[in-house]
Amino acid sequence: MNVDQLAETTMDPATRTLRRIRVADAAAASQVFELLMGSDVAPRKDFIIDGADTLDRERIDA
Repeated sequence: MNVDQLAETTMDPATRTLRRIRVADAAAASQVFELLMGSDVAPRKDFIIDGADTLDRERIDA
């Protein structure tokens, strides 16, 4: 995301949405977070491809 996009969305209190979440399994959540945000691309790509079949297209905001 570009700096100007961040300024208009994530960083602007008038346009961002913050939601509190609760995680039942913090260790599992940490592993998924590391997988998605880490620098190793291959496992992230595999995760996305493997989960693509479970996608509900009606929930995509595009």
